Order: sequence, then C-alpha cells, then structure tokens
Amino acid sequence: MTGMNKNLLLLVCLVLALFLIVGCGTDTADVTDEDAVDEEPTDDEAVAEDPLESFIIARSTDANTLDTGYAYYEGEIDLMYHIYEGLVRFADDDLNVEPALALDWDVSEDGTVWTFNLREGVQFHDGSEFNADAVEFSFMRILDEDHPYYGLGDQGLAYMDWLLGSALAEVRAVDDYVVEFELVEPFGPFLTYMGMYSQYIVSPTAVEEHGEAFASNPSGTGPFMFSEWRRDEYIVLEKFDGYWGDQPAIQSIVWKVVPDESTRLMELQAGQVHAIKSIAPAQLDTIANDENLRMMQKPGANLFFAAINHEAEPFDDVRVRRAVMHAINFEELVETLYEGLGTWAKTPMPPTIFGFYDDIEPYEYSVETAVSLLEEAGYPEGFDTTLHVFAESRGYIGRPVDAAEIMSSYLGQAGINAEVIVNEWGTHRSLLREFEHDIGFVGWFDVPHPNNFLNALLLRAVDSHYRPDELSALSDQALSSYDRAEQAQYYREMQEISHRDVGMIPIAHSDYTAVVLSDISGFELDSLGNVLAHDVSY
Repeated sequence: MTGMNKNLLLLVCLVLALFLIVGCGTDTADVTDEDAVDEEPTDDEAVAEDPLESFIIARSTDANTLDTGYAYYEGEIDLMYHIYEGLVRFADDDLNVEPALALDWDVSEDGTVWTFNLREGVQFHDGSEFNADAVEFSFMRILDEDHPYYGLGDQGLAYMDWLLGSALAEVRAVDDYVVEFELVEPFGPFLTYMGMYSQYIVSPTAVEEHGEAFASNPSGTGPFMFSEWRRDEYIVLEKFDGYWGDQPAIQSIVWKVVPDESTRLMELQAGQVHAIKSIAPAQLDTIANDENLRMMQKPGANLFFAAINHEAEPFDDVRVRRAVMHAINFEELVETLYEGLGTWAKTPMPPTIFGFYDDIEPYEYSVETAVSLLEEAGYPEGFDTTLHVFAESRGYIGRPVDAAEIMSSYLGQAGINAEVIVNEWGTHRSLLREFEHDIGFVGWFDVPHPNNFLNALLLRAVDSHYRPDELSALSDQALSSYDRAEQAQYYREMQEISHRDVGMIPIAHSDYTAVVLSDISGFELDSLGNVLAHDVSY
C-alpha cells in the first residue's frame, strides 16, 4: 500500500472510530448487539484496535435482513457467507463442496437418506453449542409450518424453500453430532444446494431469545460476528475470536453503503475504502489505467433472454424461430449494451457452470440465411410482430429498451417488423405469464447449477409454451443421479435440444465485478457474485 493511501486510511478509520463512539445508540435507526446498546466503549477500548485492521467494502445497497434463512438480495447475501456456515462449503467456482460444519457424510443405497457427521467443539457467536439439534432447528423452522418459529417476522421468500422445499421429507438429529436428511426421492443437486447460504445454520438460542429481532441480531458460527448496523450507512462485522477454523488476519469488515457508482470509485481511489462492488462500463478505462487498483470480473449466474411464444403464429414454426436467430448480430448487440461487462449467452446456461456445452455452434449472423428461412416457411415478404420489453433497468440488463430497439432494427433487415412495446414491470410479467406476447424480454438469476437454469427456464418458469417431452425426460434423469459426469451429459443434451428448437433467445450474462486496492491480497469474487474477505491481508 502506498504511503499516501496508508495515511488516508489511518485518518479515515480514526474519524470513523470517533464517529461510532460519539454516535453509538443515539439514532433510532441504529442496530447493535445488546452489549453495545447497553454500554458505550471507553476511550481505551476504542483505540485499542489498530484501525488499519478494518477492511472497508463499498457497495450500492444495504441489507434488509441478516437472517440467513430469509436473505435473498445482494445487500444481504455477501454478509451471510461471513456470519454463518453450512455443513459443507464450496471448494471452487465449479461448486464442488468440502467439509465445513460436517466432517464427512454418506448417502443410502437408494439415494434418499444423507447422513452427516458433525464437527464437535464449535460454538455460535452467542456462546451456545453447535450440534445436530441446531441443524434440525435451522431447516425445520423454514420448512415445517408447525414449527414455533416458522415464517419468523414475515420476512418473505425463504430461498431454502425454493431450493429444497419439495425435495426434503425430514431433517432429524440422530444424536448430538449426527444428523440425517431424508429426501422424497434422489435429488442430484442436493449436496450442491447444501453449500448455499440459505442452508446455513443459525443459533437456536439466539432465535428463541430475539424472536423477530433475530433478523438484526444474527448469530452463526462463521469467522465474523455481528457488531453494529446503521441502516443505509454501514454494517460492521468483528472477527470472532472463538472461531473453530483459521482466524482472519483482519479485525473487522465494514460494509459501507455508497449508492452512487462514481462516488464508490472515487472513495476507492482516495483510499477511503479498500474495495468496491459493481462498476459501470464507463469506469473500465479509469480502473485499467490506475496501477493502485485491481479489477475482478466473472460471467454472472444470470441470463437476459427473449421468450418466444411457441403457440403464436408464425413462431410455432421452427424455421421462423431460426430465422430470428440468424437475423440478430448477438456479438455486436452484447458489446453495445454491456460495453465490456457482459458475456454473450450461447445457451440458457452461464459458461461458468459445470455441464456447459462448449461445442454448440452459435447461429451465424446472416440476413440472407434469415430471409431464405422465412421464404421456406411461407413468409417471402416477412411479417409483422411485437416485441415486449420492461422499462426498468434490472440486474441482468441496464438498458432494456435500447436492447429492444436494437433487436427490432436487426429483425427489420430480414423483413420481420417488430413493434417495440414498453411496459412497466408488473404489467410486463403478467403479459408473459398469460402468453399475450409474441416475443418478450425477461431475465433470470439463480444458483449456478444446471438444474437452476435448464430445468427452471425450459420446463418450470418459462413464458414460451415450449416443453418437449425429451427435455423433461433428460431433466428427470439428471435430477435422479448423484454422478456429476452423468448429470453433465444429460444437461449438455438439454442445451443441444433447446438450441436446435430455439426454445428461447438467449442474449447475455451480466458480469459480476469488484475492484480492490492492488496491494491487498486474499479478497475474492466468486462465481455466485459474492465478495469474500475471509483471507484478506495487507
């Protein structure tokens, strides 16, 4: 770190520390742990910690909840991987798992009962003991409507329920350190899903003590514990000295809310923060030309696509759907819309996911081929159609209306006259769900697992009337297998069939981005889009 940056960081962190001391407990929007509410720190305690050991991350939004069972938005998920842990954790960007709170596991011959042997001597942040009862509690409070803490605080969607609600029959503590998960039937993604934050373990003692307020008084087993939350300003996590694993090198993480992307970058360049999450295309050159900054970028686990109504003429003819694909210059379209922060979607599945079919040949951009296919399908003069688009920017596309106008221009060159109709989001979703569209833009983000893109988009959450039996059969075979290589083969076949049939028009994956000061090591951006500071050092 440069001398200037060190001095700036020292000054900023000292000011922040004094601000926290003076302001603690004075604002009704603030949330701290109970000790911090009852007792303000002394001057000696405030300066005992080296302020350079605080790592500050600026991001666009705050959290709504710190309850890992109900976390759903970006402002929450990053923190879940620091506060909580699961029985397993991801070992790499391919989402292979390794032991975490479980030492090992096995599955019954029929593939329906998974048994986990748990790590002993682990404590939650509140001092209570981690054991099999805590695991059972964490799952059943989400999945069992008769559980006394089911639906705690009416926090909305529980992501665990989306992933495993229909797959899990029961979770039961066999003894203090053995827990069983009984599935309705073999479920291929089970072990992968167990590595997701929504399956992480909470302290039953803390839930029982705080009730609905657990959302702002979290307690897990992770390397960092909750310290303070000033709404819409920052959240502070402190190193948990009782952590069972390797201790972090930093004392605390400050998750600072800086909505404006330009301000985030300026604060990073000034050394006021150590890292930022999410950048704008216009900032790429500035970052590339600053030797004090290191850019991190990965294709996102998301998809921006156009849904085709397969029952609306003339799109019930595969030749017309293929003509559409040939009429669009996707490479140029993605570069124009994303300006270096997007990846062309060759299939519905992001290229970072295991089972991605690398060998698929994209439809060649050729107006001549498109016109020939339309003539063959009986439309030598082309035809009129509609292209529905939502007005608002979303995580997978920043300029949806521009995307529609550009695509309409491409289609027009082949004789497909697509009228662009702009809707507000609620109206737009209703139109597509009721199949009142010809072509309509939509998007998706989820766990980077093939099931969450191919099954979900082609068979479960589609707006297309496209649901061939052969795809359903392949999906069922993949879901019933625990062999990754076997699953990958089924998923490659699904991509090939969808590509052949033009089940949808995949367009792009919006890239995940983060920037960190170049002399900081151990800061990571993973394939889920999370920023991880477990191993940060200066």
